[in-house]
Amino acid sequence: MMDKYYIGEIDPSTVPLKRSYVPPEQSQYNPDKTSEFVIKILQFLVPLLILGLAFVVRNYTKKEE
Repeated sequence: MMDKYYIGEIDPSTVPLKRSYVPPEQSQYNPDKTSEFVIKILQFLVPLLILGLAFVVRNYTKKEE
């Protein structure tokens, strides 16, 4: 199987000795001024408001026993 898929050898003179990776510079992230922050807050508050409204409606529509 090796004979079928063997392509060749790497020339060591073409391989760089040291890899140099420079990460791209990123601006400072401020979560208070992004729309993502508002969306995250709404994803938390809307279900709580719906749950609270359901309890209020249940208490007002429940028959007294």
